[in-house]
Amino acid sequence: MPHVNRQGVNVYYESFGQGLPIVFLHPWTTNRYIWSNQLFEFARDHRCLVVDHRGHGLSDKPASGYAIQEMAADVAAILDHAGIDRAVLVGNSIGGMIAMQTSLDTPQRVLGNLILSSATNMAAGMDPAAAEAMQKDWRGLFSALLQGTVSAKSKQDRAEILHYMEGCFRNPDNFTEQVFFASAVDPNGVFNWNISDRLKHITQPTLIIAGKEDFATTLAHNQFLADGIPGSTLKIYDDVGHFCQLEKPMVFNADLRGFLKQFH
Repeated sequence: MPHVNRQGVNVYYESFGQGLPIVFLHPWTTNRYIWSNQLFEFARDHRCLVVDHRGHGLSDKPASGYAIQEMAADVAAILDHAGIDRAVLVGNSIGGMIAMQTSLDTPQRVLGNLILSSATNMAAGMDPAAAEAMQKDWRGLFSALLQGTVSAKSKQDRAEILHYMEGCFRNPDNFTEQVFFASAVDPNGVFNWNISDRLKHITQPTLIIAGKEDFATTLAHNQFLADGIPGSTLKIYDDVGHFCQLEKPMVFNADLRGFLKQFH
């Protein structure tokens, strides 16, 4: 499967199936495998692309360049490389940020957005003590934060979800300390990226899904997006944290399929 080289950075993606294009954009520190419950289900009647963002998976891990705008430009380059004019973007967490930024920067390429557990201007609500703890032991801090991303029911019934998340950020072949800090300090990186005053310019059909037990991107974060994006819809799931596509895959897939109907 191909890499796209944009300004010297190789970004990896895979493509499966034919039909209305969907691009799946994963959360920070993870990789394309997080969409395993969606990829082949939807590739039966859609063209599905899964991306490893720069700094993740099989993509290059440069020392800098982790602005959300850079990652959105990578998505546009992937669409060019794959010969796709317009696609539906499905993004979880930082993937949702990338989808929103792509919708602003190249709106003609985006049919619609399904934004799952995302936010903007996350640094505004961060505890200063967390930044200090991050410098001392980022893996320990991030591991603790992950406990707040999975619902109590999922922890009990689906322990493999947290094991997968731990494996992603602790495996340097997938994600590195350098990428962590370069992303965290970037003025337009995962924590500092702020499009609060530009949400009103996202005009594509948008469905926002949030988990009631997500303490990473809270209901307030997602409500803010829904209030700012014209015509968007917010759906809240019980017994779900940050990763609905893993915690309730069948329910999520049904909602994604329903969202896609308007584009056929």
